[in-house]
Amino acid sequence: MEENPVSLLEDILKIYTPSGREEPLSKFLAEKMKNLGFKDVRTDRVNNVIGTIGSGSPSILLCGHMDTVPGIQPIRVVDNLVFGRGAVDAKSSLAAMIMAASRLIDKGDFGKIIVSGVVDEEGTGTGIRELIKNDVKTDYAIFGEPSGIESITIGYKGRISLTIICKTASVHASAPWMSQNAIEKAFEVWNSIQAYVSERKDGNSRFNSLTACITKIRGGTAHNVLPGTCRITTDMRIPPQMSCSNVYQGIMDIVGRYQSDLSFPKMEIEVGDMTEPFETDKNSLIVRALTIAIFEIMKKRPLLLKKTGTGDMNAFGHAFKVPVVTYGPGNPHLSHTHKEGIEISEYLSSIEIYHKAILNLNKFYQANK
Repeated sequence: MEENPVSLLEDILKIYTPSGREEPLSKFLAEKMKNLGFKDVRTDRVNNVIGTIGSGSPSILLCGHMDTVPGIQPIRVVDNLVFGRGAVDAKSSLAAMIMAASRLIDKGDFGKIIVSGVVDEEGTGTGIRELIKNDVKTDYAIFGEPSGIESITIGYKGRISLTIICKTASVHASAPWMSQNAIEKAFEVWNSIQAYVSERKDGNSRFNSLTACITKIRGGTAHNVLPGTCRITTDMRIPPQMSCSNVYQGIMDIVGRYQSDLSFPKMEIEVGDMTEPFETDKNSLIVRALTIAIFEIMKKRPLLLKKTGTGDMNAFGHAFKVPVVTYGPGNPHLSHTHKEGIEISEYLSSIEIYHKAILNLNKFYQANK
């Protein structure tokens, strides 16, 4: 079945899919992929959609996410642009992957392609964790995110989300000597964590630096009551030369020193997320295959990016120890904005690039056997 690439993208954009509400799009894509000729098309228990083309080696996962951040945005086509929530982040990548893979149906020996649209990438990563749990393992993987048509993301930092909870006896503010201020004590701990982080900064590279910031604070009950509880939620980004477990242990050592002081209030630490950093060797076959594909289509050698954010490729790469990159059309600075839109020409070029990258990968893989 022939499919118009732009029509497919518009249809996908019309289905509103904030994290947790991806099921309608999952069902739509499952039916679309079956009609295009994908085999073994299925949806799993969390509403990931998965389809296969070809068989044998090398195997490659093309993975994009179906969810978006909240916020309905009207679908508009203006000149060379398609506007809509998810046009950049990252429904254009997913649509391009489906179209690129579909062009290889019944086209000979190119290995095995698994295409998946996953849920909850903008949330807590439920979708990618379910793929890993179900052992959807391949030799290589490309994750669809807006790197820009002429750039490949080969590295993401890791992430730890921690909440520091400090509790004291709450008393009237007119007698502060009768207790300890939970907010002030929580910030004592936070200042020590900041010092720990500062010692692990690389002045020449943000990517190689440990960073941390406060993202939420909650404390106090009234203007004239000494705070008895404070919750500070932090976001820490971990460079590849470190690990989440080592950084977490460093934080717990700091907390432990405070807790060994019997005069200091009791604290609790809650872990909201722990994702290890990941970086692919720039000389891997998948980087080479995609680099040459971009050069063939765009006539320009791509930039290899190392980003300070975190993506689904971190979890997949660590779980299966395989080369993984992130690549997709679109200006990443438009993600999550009311101006989110993709150039049609860039979207169509990305289909050609994904297609050629698969063929290049097979060629290089066979030559290296």
